[in-house]
Amino acid sequence: MSKFILTAKTNYSLSNGMRIEKGQTFEVNLPFAQLPFTSIKNKELVKQCLAREGFSDLKGHESILDGWLFDYKKV
Repeated sequence: MSKFILTAKTNYSLSNGMRIEKGQTFEVNLPFAQLPFTSIKNKELVKQCLAREGFSDLKGHESILDGWLFDYKKV
């Protein structure tokens, strides 16, 4: 597995008053030679990572799984 740190590029409001703050980081593990947001499976892994951090309701905000909200770095 490869570990990535996702860092929010901007503030973003979600449903139910949830908010991702600029600079907030999330760790996600992906299969080797994979990048976040490049496949449906990897987007699902990112979604699971966000859910573990309390951001479980992305309904209406699925576009953040296209990667525009985050910078990512392999660690």
